[in-house]
Amino acid sequence: MDTVKYSIFLKVLECRSFSKAANELGYTQSAVSHSVSSLEKSFGFKLLNRDNNDIRLTRAGIDVLPYIRNVVSAQNILDFTLASYNEFESGTLCIATIPSLAIQYFPDLLREFNEQYPKIHIVVIDGNYEEVEEMLAGGRVDFGFSSVSTELPFKTFPLFREALRAIIPCGHPLVLKESVSLHDLESETFIMPGEGPNHQIGQLIRKYQLNLNIGYSVSDDNLTVSMVSRNVGVSILPEMSFKNYLNFPFVVKPITEGAYRDIKIIYNDLNSISPISRTFIMFVQNYFKKLLSDDS
Repeated sequence: MDTVKYSIFLKVLECRSFSKAANELGYTQSAVSHSVSSLEKSFGFKLLNRDNNDIRLTRAGIDVLPYIRNVVSAQNILDFTLASYNEFESGTLCIATIPSLAIQYFPDLLREFNEQYPKIHIVVIDGNYEEVEEMLAGGRVDFGFSSVSTELPFKTFPLFREALRAIIPCGHPLVLKESVSLHDLESETFIMPGEGPNHQIGQLIRKYQLNLNIGYSVSDDNLTVSMVSRNVGVSILPEMSFKNYLNFPFVVKPITEGAYRDIKIIYNDLNSISPISRTFIMFVQNYFKKLLSDDS
């Protein structure tokens, strides 16, 4: 649909002047006047009353104005979307991620990506596992970074595997053990981390038929670390979640059963995501592949 005439009409209405509208649009005044007259002719009625220097909407103009604005707005959104698919060097990406991954890796990752693609604007929204999944399912983001269970319908690109660790207050009897069994934690006050019972911890509870004494459910991993360090209870967290808080007084122990989580990029359908998204996903895969090979 050609919406140029609609845009010219809206500019005339905004400026209340054909000459000012022409000046802002870079057209001649006669071209602007002709465009509005042509639009009125195609509609079959007048849109503007031109009384000397006063420009006012007609009754019909008032009625159709909201629809004209909607058409121009929709065209602008369509143009932007098409550009993001066809000109992948510019555009916007919206990403959902779990906080621990964002804090640990995103600053360097995004800086390096920006050096290669400076015209791509990236919006990062953090949340727990369920929030990331809800944002992706609802179409609020292009893709997400999370650790998903096999029951969920998303497609995935694996990035890396991360160990889960038991975190224990200093001076606790379990500190004396080289590693901690999940069953060792059953007699302790357990702090359920932000992921809730539907992901790794819940899977461990079901797999090993654990009877954990869940005294607290805490949505923030930082608070979980703080509570453990103050002898409120014990918990299980992935390494990234406490890496920056080793100055807190708590002890980290390996879990005998070998618990872990798999970090993945999650998305709905590779065919439906833009070239920008595919470019970013490939960049992230190569970034972590190089990072992990350097660490090994």
